[in-house]
Amino acid sequence: MKPKEIIEQANLFKGFNKKNQGVFFQIMSDELLAAYDSYGVKDSDRHFDAAVKTLRSKWDGISKKIPYGLTDGVWGFFYARYAAPMKEELCPTWKKRNDEWIRKRDERLRRKKEKSKNKD
Repeated sequence: MKPKEIIEQANLFKGFNKKNQGVFFQIMSDELLAAYDSYGVKDSDRHFDAAVKTLRSKWDGISKKIPYGLTDGVWGFFYARYAAPMKEELCPTWKKRNDEWIRKRDERLRRKKEKSKNKD
């Protein structure tokens, strides 16, 4: 869908409004999913990140065409609320790798903290 069509569907003619954010975020989520599916590869965090990059370009195009634009905070909210959970769902291998990395990091920090306690 082109930015102009998204602006019309989400009724962004007067700028971004919290009243219509649900419609806008749903459209953008659908766009992200369509961009990811267009690669034809399942469980690929690299392709998901490429789809996010494509969506961000579209997002910036929309931002330039509406009054007051879209702030980085709105992008951050969209990414945290919609894109990140979608990545976890669509890329289970990435999620497993990421969870393992977090577990190892936490373990290193715990050992470091214990070590510093033992020195005292």
